[in-house]
Amino acid sequence: MKVLAFGEILWDIIEGKSYLGGAPFNFAAHIVKCGGKASILSAVGNDELGHAAIQQAGSLGVDTTLINISRHLPTGTVDVFLDNGQPDYTIHEQVAFDEIEIPEIRKIQDQNFDVFYFGALAQRNVVSAQSLRQILEQINFKEIFFDINIRKQFYTKEIIDHALQYATIFKINDQEVELVSELFFGEKLDMESFAKKIAANYPVKILVITAGEKGCFIYAGNSLVAVPGVPVKVVDAVGAGDAFSAAFLTGYINSGDVQRAAVIANQVGAFVASSSGAIPEYSAEIAARFK
Repeated sequence: MKVLAFGEILWDIIEGKSYLGGAPFNFAAHIVKCGGKASILSAVGNDELGHAAIQQAGSLGVDTTLINISRHLPTGTVDVFLDNGQPDYTIHEQVAFDEIEIPEIRKIQDQNFDVFYFGALAQRNVVSAQSLRQILEQINFKEIFFDINIRKQFYTKEIIDHALQYATIFKINDQEVELVSELFFGEKLDMESFAKKIAANYPVKILVITAGEKGCFIYAGNSLVAVPGVPVKVVDAVGAGDAFSAAFLTGYINSGDVQRAAVIANQVGAFVASSSGAIPEYSAEIAARFK
């Protein structure tokens, strides 16, 4: 499986320490850990943090040849505050990933990516949003994975609606379901009603709703199935959702079985939440899930 992730690569500043992150980058790094190949299309500044980001991304096995280096914007940073392991964010604006430019479309097409992954945050600026639209409109992928990852005020109904017009797999968490259902349908819907409305209005064939320690809910084939979570002591939840996404996609592509993929994804997400950092080294038990 060969995946192209589009969007933010940045540094999370947690308790004074810098950790390379951003949902698309975390996702790409976990795809590699799950046995796949991943590239990221993003942008960093021509600064120390930017050069360090490219070096560290490469050391984790993520292809960095599609990362732009901005001449006038700094590398993205996020101040992360943890409360019992759960993160809150201050996301700085006017940074490099706000102006992601794409190479000639053919240069992407020729790499024959199987899956395209993106979220909402990188669409907050018109330059990156237009680049994303060009990819969605001109390149065919076997699967398009929209991991909404709503962050603060950085989303609109129009951004989400356009993304859903292309997505075949849509991941959202239980709190975001309430927000998006009110935004789109004027009321807070339960998960199944929300999933049915999304499936009726968009080409989404698999909808994944994560629910923390409760696990996740998978809507596919006109039915919603609950997949229990894995109880752990949360140390640092940063990156756990991205790890879940990567493990779910890998499991689904490898087996075609959404419930089996969800079981594995819950295990991987729980492992990352119980570890320090967004991209911890997998235990032998977790690594074995992908062999």
